[in-house]
Amino acid sequence: MTEDEKLERLKNARNEDKGFARYINVETIALDEGMAQGKIEMRPEFNNAQLIVHGGLLFALADDVGGTAARTYGHNVVTVNANIEYLNPGIGVETLYAKATVLSKGRKILRFKVEVEDQMKNLLCIATMTYAVKSQVSHMHE
Repeated sequence: MTEDEKLERLKNARNEDKGFARYINVETIALDEGMAQGKIEMRPEFNNAQLIVHGGLLFALADDVGGTAARTYGHNVVTVNANIEYLNPGIGVETLYAKATVLSKGRKILRFKVEVEDQMKNLLCIATMTYAVKSQVSHMHE
Protein backbone atom coordinates (compact mmCIF):
# COMPACT_ATOMS: atom_id res chain seq x y z
CA MET A 1 0.00 0.00 0.00
CA THR A 2 1.37 3.43 -0.92
CA GLU A 3 1.69 6.28 1.58
CA ASP A 4 -1.10 8.15 -0.22
CA GLU A 5 -3.39 5.13 0.13
CA LYS A 6 -2.55 4.87 3.84
CA LEU A 7 -3.35 8.54 4.37
CA GLU A 8 -6.60 8.23 2.43
CA ARG A 9 -7.55 5.25 4.60
CA LEU A 10 -6.83 7.25 7.76
CA LYS A 11 -8.85 10.20 6.45
CA ASN A 12 -11.82 7.94 5.70
CA ALA A 13 -11.55 6.25 9.11
CA ARG A 14 -11.51 9.62 10.87
CA ASN A 15 -14.56 10.81 8.94
CA GLU A 16 -16.44 7.59 9.74
CA ASP A 17 -15.59 7.81 13.46
CA LYS A 18 -18.72 7.55 15.57
CA GLY A 19 -17.19 9.02 18.72
CA PHE A 20 -16.87 12.54 20.06
CA ALA A 21 -15.35 13.95 16.86
CA ARG A 22 -18.44 12.94 14.93
CA TYR A 23 -20.69 14.34 17.66
CA ILE A 24 -19.16 17.80 17.20
CA ASN A 25 -19.03 17.43 13.40
CA VAL A 26 -15.25 17.34 12.87
CA GLU A 27 -14.46 16.56 9.25
CA THR A 28 -10.89 15.71 8.24
CA ILE A 29 -10.32 17.55 4.97
CA ALA A 30 -6.59 17.05 4.25
CA LEU A 31 -3.73 14.86 5.44
CA ASP A 32 -0.04 14.54 4.79
CA GLU A 33 2.73 13.10 6.93
CA GLY A 34 2.88 15.26 10.05
CA MET A 35 -0.01 17.50 8.94
CA ALA A 36 -3.80 17.45 9.15
CA GLN A 37 -6.57 19.88 8.36
CA GLY A 38 -10.10 19.67 9.66
CA LYS A 39 -13.25 21.72 9.89
CA ILE A 40 -16.47 22.05 11.82
CA GLU A 41 -19.69 23.48 10.41
CA MET A 42 -21.12 25.53 13.26
CA ARG A 43 -24.40 24.83 15.01
CA PRO A 44 -26.08 27.30 17.40
CA GLU A 45 -25.39 25.06 20.40
CA PHE A 46 -21.63 25.44 19.80
CA ASN A 47 -21.79 29.06 20.99
CA ASN A 48 -21.64 30.22 24.58
CA ALA A 49 -24.25 32.45 26.26
CA GLN A 50 -22.65 35.50 24.61
CA LEU A 51 -23.11 33.96 21.12
CA ILE A 52 -19.34 33.46 20.78
CA VAL A 53 -17.83 30.10 19.79
CA HIS A 54 -17.30 28.17 23.02
CA GLY A 55 -13.62 27.80 23.93
CA GLY A 56 -14.17 24.12 24.65
CA LEU A 57 -15.17 23.56 21.03
CA LEU A 58 -12.03 25.31 19.82
CA PHE A 59 -9.95 23.15 22.15
CA ALA A 60 -11.71 19.94 21.05
CA LEU A 61 -11.13 20.78 17.37
CA ALA A 62 -7.45 21.56 18.00
CA ASP A 63 -6.99 18.31 19.92
CA ASP A 64 -8.77 16.19 17.32
CA VAL A 65 -6.91 17.65 14.34
CA GLY A 66 -3.58 17.53 16.18
CA GLY A 67 -4.16 13.91 17.13
CA THR A 68 -5.08 13.06 13.55
CA ALA A 69 -1.84 14.68 12.34
CA ALA A 70 0.08 12.60 14.89
CA ARG A 71 -1.56 9.44 13.59
CA THR A 72 -0.18 10.09 10.09
CA TYR A 73 3.08 8.61 11.37
CA GLY A 74 1.29 5.27 11.75
CA HIS A 75 0.66 5.17 15.50
CA ASN A 76 -2.26 5.63 17.85
CA VAL A 77 -1.62 8.45 20.30
CA VAL A 78 -3.03 10.00 23.45
CA THR A 79 -2.86 13.64 24.49
CA VAL A 80 -0.42 14.18 27.35
CA ASN A 81 -0.22 17.97 27.39
CA ALA A 82 -1.92 20.92 25.74
CA ASN A 83 -1.56 24.67 25.75
CA ILE A 84 -4.05 26.91 24.01
CA GLU A 85 -4.10 30.66 23.52
CA TYR A 86 -7.43 32.21 22.62
CA LEU A 87 -6.66 35.22 20.43
CA ASN A 88 -9.95 36.51 19.02
CA PRO A 89 -13.61 35.91 19.81
CA GLY A 90 -15.49 33.72 17.35
CA ILE A 91 -18.45 35.94 16.52
CA GLY A 92 -20.69 35.11 13.56
CA VAL A 93 -18.73 31.96 12.79
CA GLU A 94 -20.16 29.65 10.15
CA THR A 95 -17.20 27.27 9.78
CA LEU A 96 -14.10 26.60 11.85
CA TYR A 97 -10.90 25.43 10.15
CA ALA A 98 -7.93 23.88 11.94
CA LYS A 99 -4.47 23.03 10.65
CA ALA A 100 -1.94 20.98 12.61
CA THR A 101 1.74 20.92 11.71
CA VAL A 102 4.50 18.98 13.41
CA LEU A 103 6.86 20.82 15.75
CA SER A 104 8.89 17.80 16.88
CA LYS A 105 8.78 14.07 16.29
CA GLY A 106 10.40 11.64 18.69
CA ARG A 107 9.98 7.90 19.06
CA LYS A 108 7.51 8.30 21.96
CA ILE A 109 6.46 11.98 22.00
CA LEU A 110 5.04 14.11 19.17
CA ARG A 111 4.36 17.87 19.38
CA PHE A 112 2.14 19.88 17.03
CA LYS A 113 1.13 23.46 16.49
CA VAL A 114 -2.57 23.83 15.70
CA GLU A 115 -4.12 27.03 14.38
CA VAL A 116 -7.90 27.50 14.29
CA GLU A 117 -9.51 30.10 12.04
CA ASP A 118 -13.02 31.00 11.02
CA GLN A 119 -14.34 31.22 7.45
CA MET A 120 -13.01 34.80 7.18
CA LYS A 121 -9.46 33.66 8.12
CA ASN A 122 -9.69 35.30 11.57
CA LEU A 123 -7.20 33.46 13.80
CA LEU A 124 -9.19 32.40 16.86
CA CYS A 125 -6.59 30.35 18.72
CA ILE A 126 -3.21 28.68 18.57
CA ALA A 127 -2.53 25.46 20.45
CA THR A 128 0.56 23.41 21.16
CA MET A 129 -0.50 19.79 21.52
CA THR A 130 1.72 16.98 22.84
CA TYR A 131 0.90 13.31 22.20
CA ALA A 132 2.40 10.07 23.46
CA VAL A 133 2.76 7.19 21.01
CA LYS A 134 0.72 4.18 22.20
CA SER A 135 0.48 1.57 19.43
CA GLN A 136 0.66 1.06 15.71
CA VAL A 137 -2.45 2.01 13.67
CA SER A 138 -3.36 -1.38 12.20
CA HIS A 139 -5.59 -0.22 9.35
CA MET A 140 -2.83 2.00 7.91
CA HIS A 141 -0.52 -0.97 7.49
CA GLU A 142 -2.80 -3.69 6.14
